[in-house]
Amino acid sequence: MRIEFIVQGSQDIEQLKSSVQENFLVRLEPPRTVFRTHYDSFDWRLYHKESLLEDTRDGKEHILVWKTLKGENYCPRMKLREMPKFAWDLPKGPFRDLLTPVLEMRELTPKVKVRSRIHVMHLLNKDEKFVSQIILQENNLQRQRGARSQELDNRTTIVPVRGYAKPSIEVARFLEQHGLTPMQDDLMITALNLIDASPGDYSTKLQLTLDPEMRADRTMKIILRRLLDIMLTNEDGTRSGTDTEFLHDFRVAIRRTRSALSQVKAVFPKQTLDRYKREFAWLGQITSPGRDLDVYLLNFDDYRNNLPVGMQPHIDPMRDFLIKQQAIEHNALVKAMNSQRYRRILKSWSAFLDEPVKVRSTLRNATQPTISVARKRIWRIYKGILRDGGLITQSTPAEVLHDLRKDCKKLRYLMEFFRSLFPEKYIEQLTRMLKTLQTNLGDHQDYDVQITSINEIRSQMQTQENGTGETLLAMSMLIEGLQAKLRQTRSEFAVQFNTFAAKENRKLFRELFASAWESQKTLQ
Repeated sequence: MRIEFIVQGSQDIEQLKSSVQENFLVRLEPPRTVFRTHYDSFDWRLYHKESLLEDTRDGKEHILVWKTLKGENYCPRMKLREMPKFAWDLPKGPFRDLLTPVLEMRELTPKVKVRSRIHVMHLLNKDEKFVSQIILQENNLQRQRGARSQELDNRTTIVPVRGYAKPSIEVARFLEQHGLTPMQDDLMITALNLIDASPGDYSTKLQLTLDPEMRADRTMKIILRRLLDIMLTNEDGTRSGTDTEFLHDFRVAIRRTRSALSQVKAVFPKQTLDRYKREFAWLGQITSPGRDLDVYLLNFDDYRNNLPVGMQPHIDPMRDFLIKQQAIEHNALVKAMNSQRYRRILKSWSAFLDEPVKVRSTLRNATQPTISVARKRIWRIYKGILRDGGLITQSTPAEVLHDLRKDCKKLRYLMEFFRSLFPEKYIEQLTRMLKTLQTNLGDHQDYDVQITSINEIRSQMQTQENGTGETLLAMSMLIEGLQAKLRQTRSEFAVQFNTFAAKENRKLFRELFASAWESQKTLQ
């Protein structure tokens, strides 16, 4: 087991090295300089799995290590010529197989960089046999270009040779006697703290603790400000276009904002609402085509694998077509985001959210307690879902299911906005049931849209002569497969809806949202 010590600032590495040489039989390697970079996804997926991904560049070679926060490696370290952007860029093997489900489609980004001067000492026994390794590190935090580097704690690591634990223990005791203290935190975690990076500090969850008695207009500005912050956080990543999840999170914040403006009524002046409804509808429009293409490309391997083996290669020209269209739509999105209209929207919207609410308001819900407005609106949407969902049969047009899906999404957003106002365990239970129904309706809508879109893409490719007869046939087979999945989700709707509309869930919805009196009486 590796033993790591921190070297206090007053202790000199050269002096420490000399002390070890005077007391132990060692063989020195020439010192070398390595550059170490801690990688994670933008949303800290690796850290949330209590792990770190470290790249050590030694000369032209990259050594990739994926380890737990305690230092144990998940799999053997991997040598690479260059650092990959995504998990799927790694060579086939256990490293990629284990990392892919964690990162999914997210890009690896450098979080912090450290320059280390490495001194390696090979500890020898009386027979001059190698029994342990002592590694002394002089560490510097690498700042952005133009900024001065910052000293980090220097460290000493003892790496025992299997079967020779005793010599390493003797060296460890020696180092402790010379004032070195055992170190638990990984070097990269220490470096992150120095640059004020907080692992896990990004989330698309609102994570708000609301005051139930606060005026509804003030509460809504708090919620909308949080959504704007999420948009701004994902703005640069959306422009870059490398990691598709930035655009996804950007769009989700836009959708939530539009839902809040539409669903929480009589809180803001109609003129203000109408203006920002139009502006956020435009933001939804400019981000939609690119996201649709992202989804098709992310699903492409599934499309391919659902075809007969002999037909799978013939679908590849569709991917090439999608990539070209993706580039076109991304350029159009970036142009729109660089426009005066976009900048004007965000500036005026931010100013509106920062503007204090009027002490007196003639609007029906503006000065009402937040919890009262939340209950009323959630209960109204829920009753509409029960009514409309209960009328759906196998012959009901797909558009009706789509409308029900939109209502479920409205309900979900409202429950997320006001989650902190209600008992967590009940909200969690109802949200879980709603998610299941939403997934069924979402899959149904996605398959329906994909069928239409792939038909359109097929026609475009045929017109532009971008696909062979085999490619067009493969796309037709793909559409048939999606139609089968559409029918399957449609057949499963009744079961999912009946589960959501079960008696115990209806009772709980009523107790939480129908009236304050009933909630207090039943849930105390």
